[in-house]
Amino acid sequence: MPPIQRHLQAISAILLSVPLIGSAANHVFKWAKPPMSDGSRGAQMWELIRDGGLMDWLAVGHLMLGILLLVPRTRFAAGVMQLPITIGIVAFNVTMFPRGIALGIAMLVLNLGVVLKPRDIRRLLLPTSD
Repeated sequence: MPPIQRHLQAISAILLSVPLIGSAANHVFKWAKPPMSDGSRGAQMWELIRDGGLMDWLAVGHLMLGILLLVPRTRFAAGVMQLPITIGIVAFNVTMFPRGIALGIAMLVLNLGVVLKPRDIRRLLLPTSD
């Protein structure tokens, strides 16, 4: 892998790990309040996740994947494991919690930066007519 590609992948992985590790840390230390219940389906789902105990497991998963993204040897595998989760985050925000769409899209772009080569990203963004 060329050095520039390694650097882009590393930067994408580090930036993607920030919300994952931050979310896990916030769950433990309660720095930021969770989204307020505004009656939307997304807010109701967040309440169910928190009150039902699922957030504990999500925090563990976020922390593990965030750390794996920081380790060069496990970076690609962590990016592949995170990709369906990131797609789920985008889908959740698009359908149930529109306030989070920007963060979801940013995470998806970073996640693709971890698992795809720049050539593949260009093909996705600039399709050629054959």
